[in-house]
Amino acid sequence: MGLALMLAFSTVAQTTALDTNLVQQYVEVQMIPAQLYTFSRDFSVDKVRRLDADHLIVRVCLGRKEYARFLELDLPYSVVTPTRATLAMATSYSQMVSSWNRYPTYSTYKAMLDTFQRQFPNLCKVDTLLAATPGGRSLFAVHISNNLQDKGDKPSFFYSATMHGDEPVGYYLMLHLIHYMLNNYETDARVHRLVDSVDIWICPLENPDGTYHYSNNQLSAYYSTRYNYNEVDLNRSYPQFGHSTSGSYEPEIEAMMAFGTQHHFTMSANFHGGAEVCNYPWDTWTTNQRAHADAPWWLEVSRRFVDTCHRYHNSYMTEESNGVTEGGDWYVITGSRQDYFNYFQSCREMTIEVSEDKVVSSNQLPYYWSWIKSSLLSYIEESLYGIRGIVTDSVTGLPIEAKVTILNHDKDNSQVSSHLPAGDYHRPIKAGTYNVTYSAPGYYSKTITLTVGTRATLWQDVALVPLTYGVGDHDASPFTISPNPASDYLVLTAPDGTVKDMNVELWDLAGRLLKSVPMGESSLRLDISDIPVGIYMVKIMGAGTTLHTGKVVKK
Repeated sequence: MGLALMLAFSTVAQTTALDTNLVQQYVEVQMIPAQLYTFSRDFSVDKVRRLDADHLIVRVCLGRKEYARFLELDLPYSVVTPTRATLAMATSYSQMVSSWNRYPTYSTYKAMLDTFQRQFPNLCKVDTLLAATPGGRSLFAVHISNNLQDKGDKPSFFYSATMHGDEPVGYYLMLHLIHYMLNNYETDARVHRLVDSVDIWICPLENPDGTYHYSNNQLSAYYSTRYNYNEVDLNRSYPQFGHSTSGSYEPEIEAMMAFGTQHHFTMSANFHGGAEVCNYPWDTWTTNQRAHADAPWWLEVSRRFVDTCHRYHNSYMTEESNGVTEGGDWYVITGSRQDYFNYFQSCREMTIEVSEDKVVSSNQLPYYWSWIKSSLLSYIEESLYGIRGIVTDSVTGLPIEAKVTILNHDKDNSQVSSHLPAGDYHRPIKAGTYNVTYSAPGYYSKTITLTVGTRATLWQDVALVPLTYGVGDHDASPFTISPNPASDYLVLTAPDGTVKDMNVELWDLAGRLLKSVPMGESSLRLDISDIPVGIYMVKIMGAGTTLHTGKVVKK
C-alpha cells in the first residue's frame, strides 16, 4: 500500500493486541491530515478528532476481512475499549412505551410496529422493504400520513437509523418519534400539520442483523456489530459517483435504493452514533474540492437543527464547528448513503450523529429524546419550504414528469423533477431570486424568474406546451370547431345526444383558463372578440374528462 512509509506515530501506544477471532474491533491511530484521505478509502474510518494543528486521532472499525491488511501496515495502534453502558431491554410494547428508558428486543420491535398500525389504521401503515435479510430478519418502514392511499402533491420525507448496527440510539429515537406523532396527532397542532402536509416514512432499524448480531434479545457495544450479516459496512457500500447503480449490492442497500426510487423523497436523514454532529453533503469531496450546489442552504438547515438542540441542552451536538460540518471536511469517505441519495436520487439527505457514545445507558435515553425531539420535527418541516408546484401539459391539462433546474446554480444532479401521478415538484432552496427552467422531452422549455424567502413556500404551477402543437391540429372526433382561423367567434358542434353536462373551455398557451361556457345544445357560438390575436386551445369537457381538444387561431 505504501501507507506505512507515510505514517509517523508518537503518542498512540499499542496497549492491547488485536484479537483476530472477533467479528470487529475499533482501534485508534494517529496521522497527519494529508494521510487520512488514502487511509479512509481503505478502511472504515469511524471518527476523527484533532490532536493538534498537525495531527489527527483516527478511530477505525476493523472487521475480520480487514485485520490482515491493517496489520501488514505495521502501525502503532490502540484498541478502543467500548464505554460500558447499563442496558435494560423491553420485552413488550407496554414495557417500552411506559417510560421510554429501554431498548427493544427484536420481537418487541416488531410488536411495536404492529401495534402502531393497529391502533392508528388511518394514520399508519408498515411497509416491508426487505422480507428476509441475510440473517433472517426484515427491514421495515413506517408510513405516517392522513391519507395513506394517495400522497397527492405532498413532499415525501424519509428518516432512517442504525445503518451501523452498534449505533442504536437513533433506532430508539425513531421509534419514539413514530409513537409521539401518532399519539399526538389530535392534540399537537405542529404534529397535525406535518402529518397532513408531508408524506412521512421512517425506517427505525436499517441493519437489524448488526444490531442483534448475537441475540434477538440483547444489544450492546459487545453484542452488536457495525457491519451487516455479511460483514460489510453498509455506509461505505452504496453506488459511488461515476459507477453504475445496476451492479450487485448488499440486500439492505438494494432494498433502500428501490425504496428511494419508488417514493422520490424530497428530503431525508440517516442517524448514527459515536459523535454529536450534523454532517451535510458531500462525504466524497471536501468543500474546497467540490461544494454541494446548495451548500449555503445546507449550512442554514444544519445550523437550525443543532441550534434547536442547544436550546434544550447547550452541551449537546457541539463537535466539529459547534455541531455542523460538511462531510468531507470532517473526513472523506466513499459509498455513503448520504451521497447516494443526494446524487442518484436528487434528494436532500444529511447524516446526523446523535450520541458521543455509540450505545448509551438506557436510563439516559429519555434525555436524548428531550434534547432532539423539536429538531426532528423542524427538519421534517424543511421539506415544505422553497419552490413547489405542479407541472402539466398545456393541451390536456394532465400532469407530466419534468426536470426543474435552477440556472447557473444546479450541478451534480442537484436539480429536482416533477413526478406522477400528481406532477408535483419540491425544491428546497436558500432565500433568493432564481431563474428556474422547466423542461421535459416533447415539450417546449419554460424559464421563470422566482423569488423565495427564508423558510417560506413559493407555489409555482407550470403548463408546458407540446412540441407537436401546431395550427389546425386536432384529434379525430365527431366534435367540430370552425372557422379556424377566426376573428370574432367560434362555432362548436357536438354529436346529437352528447351535450348533457358538457362545458367548453378556452385556454391560452401559458395554461390559463380564459373562458368556460356550458354547452347546452349541439351547437355553441363562442365569442372570442375580446381576446388578443394568438393561438389558443379549446377543450370540450364532460363528466370531468376531456372529450375533445382543438387548437384555434385568433386573427
